[in-house]
Amino acid sequence: MFVKSNQLKDLLPYYISKLKDVYPQKEIENIFYLICDYKHQLNKIEVKISNSKLSESQLLMHRQIIKRLLNNEPIQYIIGEVEFYGLTYKVNTNVLIPRPETEELVDWILNVLPNKKFLTVLDIGTGSGSISISLKKNTNNTSVVAIDISKEALDVAKYNASINNVEVNFVLADILNNNLENLGQFDVIVSNPPYVLESDKNQMSQNVLQYEPQIALFVKDAHPLLFYRRIVELSKQSLKPKGKLFFEIHENFGKQIKKLLEDNGFKKVEVKKDLQGKDRMIKGELLP
Repeated sequence: MFVKSNQLKDLLPYYISKLKDVYPQKEIENIFYLICDYKHQLNKIEVKISNSKLSESQLLMHRQIIKRLLNNEPIQYIIGEVEFYGLTYKVNTNVLIPRPETEELVDWILNVLPNKKFLTVLDIGTGSGSISISLKKNTNNTSVVAIDISKEALDVAKYNASINNVEVNFVLADILNNNLENLGQFDVIVSNPPYVLESDKNQMSQNVLQYEPQIALFVKDAHPLLFYRRIVELSKQSLKPKGKLFFEIHENFGKQIKKLLEDNGFKKVEVKKDLQGKDRMIKGELLP
């Protein structure tokens, strides 16, 4: 036995001893209690006061989790779930792990949308479905369509819609090569497209590079606004008069994307900073 007492609370020093060269101790503690919550349904206080002993299979599970952590696998993929805007989402290596700045984007959209009017929303590059499902869950009179190039990602998104009891129309589509006329007209189009430059890879952590889907992350340095240009082009055809376009953006490209929207007839263009003070989202309105 690697924990003599076989008690859950006594596993924490083992986690620290194994992971101390990879993670700060505070992060190890957070990871440990997150695992306890998901795998044993016990919160931090309950773990500390519990005297329950672990079975051999449970101890083996923790050993396997530590091995995966040592291989840089994100904890979100290990537990298979993440919380986003108050909802639970399944995640795996077919979808990006939803980030806090995307929650801020969702919150901004919800604060801008009128409450009583029936709205149609299109989410381009939905991934896990975090944006589309959160918007549907938090509005009363909204029809939501979400598209992605990856069938595997859409399978995850469909599952997430089902566990969160919302209806979203998921469509397999490649926006670089497909038009969207058959999907109808929308009051809101939102996208968190690939925007990380390939040259940024050497600054990124291994858990992102090794496990998260690169097709959803990276663009070539020579074409940093590739997806923004295409989505703006499609939005001019698919947005209703006074329709709104929202993007999550690379912090270094706020001015360029603002100009892109303005050059294509969008008005009331606004770049918004995230809680870290970085330009991370933008909206524009297509006025008649």
